[in-house]
Amino acid sequence: MKTLARTQRRLWLFRHQPLAVRLLAAAAGLVTAAAALAAPAEADAGTDDAFIDALNHAGIDFGEPGNAMAIGQSICPMLAQPGGNFAAAAAKVSGRGMSPEMARMFTTIAIQMYCPEEMASIANGNLTGGLPQLPGMPGAGIPGMPAVPGI
Repeated sequence: MKTLARTQRRLWLFRHQPLAVRLLAAAAGLVTAAAALAAPAEADAGTDDAFIDALNHAGIDFGEPGNAMAIGQSICPMLAQPGGNFAAAAAKVSGRGMSPEMARMFTTIAIQMYCPEEMASIANGNLTGGLPQLPGMPGAGIPGMPAVPGI
């Protein structure tokens, strides 16, 4: 009985709010519902084709194009996870049958094609977890490759 009385009181309070407050609450509810029901963003066909072309030009043997695109699109969510970084993403790609060097190249191309937010962060000088090992940057380098002196 208490919950019914509490619910009726909240409805009474809401109904007696100014119109602007009620409209603002309704708009906030609609925006929340739209965001919750929105379809997830997917890469367009042009991005997928460019990704496959970039892999071909880099000489990466990726097997079935559909599988390569799915793996490439999974890189960004891996980076967004807590503790996600370039090395972990490349290791997962390497675990699918690629050599570590090819997996790092594959991961780099996938980030360039499918992770525009990560590329914007890198362009602004903010190295999040995506590409922490850019050659030529102080204190960083591709594993097994010496850092460029004087930079």
